[in-house]
Amino acid sequence: MSAASSRTAPVRSALSRILAVSAGIAALLVLGVASPALAHDELIGSTPSPDEQVTTAPASVVLTYSAAIMPEGAEVIVVDAAGKDWTDGAPVIDTNTLTVPLASDIPEAGYLVEWRVVSSDGHPISGTIPFAVGQATPLQSSQATPDAGADGMSVVPFVVGGIVVVVVVVVVVVVVALAVARRRTTPPARD
Repeated sequence: MSAASSRTAPVRSALSRILAVSAGIAALLVLGVASPALAHDELIGSTPSPDEQVTTAPASVVLTYSAAIMPEGAEVIVVDAAGKDWTDGAPVIDTNTLTVPLASDIPEAGYLVEWRVVSSDGHPISGTIPFAVGQATPLQSSQATPDAGADGMSVVPFVVGGIVVVVVVVVVVVVVALAVARRRTTPPARD
């Protein structure tokens, strides 16, 4: 075995260990970034419930979530087909329950509850709940205001961003390892 090949064997071994560790770190980072993003809280119940026809107008709308919600950024409107908001006050949050009072003179008609809150993980979640008072038909989001509907966040940017960060870290580690390996294997210059 020549002197050059005996010097490159430890470098190759070290480089393969660095690549293995980098791949493990990359896997952990990708899984760590993707898992929390997929675990958003969700609406688990409401009064009135979706598509419910109530005989008399409710005094309030109550939304129940799978975990505590943050008071910052909570928004709820209850609109009719003309886009009129029938809420009568600010939403009140008690841990995982949000209650918003309704106007006392709410007429028989179809309505759409449009809600948006910040979940316990800090991400906004939103949705709609159609219901009706009396013999009316529950209002669907296409019949209400033009911007009605859910606008949940996609996890794709988080996953792609995590992968990009991991790739950059792995490339930097490999470049540094190669530079160190070259420095160790290059014989000193002679004068």
